[in-house]
Amino acid sequence: MSQHFVKRGEPPPGLSSFTKIRLNWIKKNQVQIVKPGETSYAFLSPLSKGGELLCVKVPLPDGTYYLVENRQPIGFDRILPDSGILILKVNPKVNEGDGTVEVKIAGGSRNFTNATYKLEMNNRNVFIDKSSGLFHKSNIAIIPLWKEKDKLGVLITTPDRSEAAIKAGRAIQALMDQSSETSDNGQKTLILDAIAAFKSKDFEKSYAIAARGR
Repeated sequence: MSQHFVKRGEPPPGLSSFTKIRLNWIKKNQVQIVKPGETSYAFLSPLSKGGELLCVKVPLPDGTYYLVENRQPIGFDRILPDSGILILKVNPKVNEGDGTVEVKIAGGSRNFTNATYKLEMNNRNVFIDKSSGLFHKSNIAIIPLWKEKDKLGVLITTPDRSEAAIKAGRAIQALMDQSSETSDNGQKTLILDAIAAFKSKDFEKSYAIAARGR
C-alpha cells in the first residue's frame, strides 16, 4: 500500500508486513498462521510500532496466502489516509512489480483511503473468500475486532460463522464504549464474560451476554 501515498516533503509510509518479512524484520514467532477452515483470533500490535505479534498469515493450497496486519497512524504510518485491519493477498509466483502483493480493499472500493477493515462499519467489517480451484476451496472470513490497549483484534473463521461473530463483536464493542463512560462494575464483568465466550468461539453465547448490558 505504501507506494500509493508518497507525498512531496513527507517521508514514505511504513513498509508492509510482506516487505518486513522479506527483510527479516518480522520474525517467525511474530506471525500467527491460521489455515483455511480454522477459527482463530489474534490481537496485533501496530505494524509500525512493533510488538510480540505483528501479522496473521493464511496459507492457501495454491501457494498464495493472505497477510493480515494492523496499520495505525504511528511512526512512518502517520501519513496513511486510513487505519485499521489491512489484508494483503500475496502470490509469490508473480515477479515483483507485476502484482506480487494485492491490497484487498474493504467494501469492494477502489479507493485506498478506505482500504482497511473496521468492526463498526457495515460495509467494511468482513472480508470473505469463497473462491475454489480444481482441488481446493478457500472458505475464509476475516473479521476486524475490538482494541485491547494498542492491539487490534482480528478473527479468522469461515463464512458461515461470520454473521454470528460480527454480531457478537459489535455487541462487545458497544458495551465497551458504554463502559468507558461509567464505573459500573457489573457492566465491566459482562464485558469480560462476553469476551471470554467469544475467545472460546461461542459467538452466540458471547452476544447474549453482551446484549444483557445494553
